[in-house]
Amino acid sequence: MIIVVPDTNFLIYAIKHNINIDYELDRTLNNYRVVILDCVKNELEKLKNRLKGKEKYSINLILSLIKKYKLEKEYNIGKYADEIILNYVEYHKKKNNKVVVCTNDKELKNKLIERGIPVLVVKQKKYFELQGYL
Repeated sequence: MIIVVPDTNFLIYAIKHNINIDYELDRTLNNYRVVILDCVKNELEKLKNRLKGKEKYSINLILSLIKKYKLEKEYNIGKYADEIILNYVEYHKKKNNKVVVCTNDKELKNKLIERGIPVLVVKQKKYFELQGYL
């Protein structure tokens, strides 16, 4: 089973470009489980309170979408979302679990690839592409 960990910007970007997240995950990966870290949900909640119009609608759509995924509330080692994601992934890597992080954040992507962790990115505003090896 592959643990899939999306970050906030990935979710926003996918919804903004009308990408069917579940379809693309099924197309790209086999036998996976999406885990939403509490820090990602909290970032979305904060954005929801600050935004208006289409942006707020997009955030509400994401918040309703992620309800069907596993919410990880227990793991919050780190100060910022990227740091928490990195620590969460390292923890599971040490337990020999397969983990993929979904992000379009270049800095986070580079840190993950340096550590040998595969990354799923949005390409051409249409589909997901896996970078790295499982």
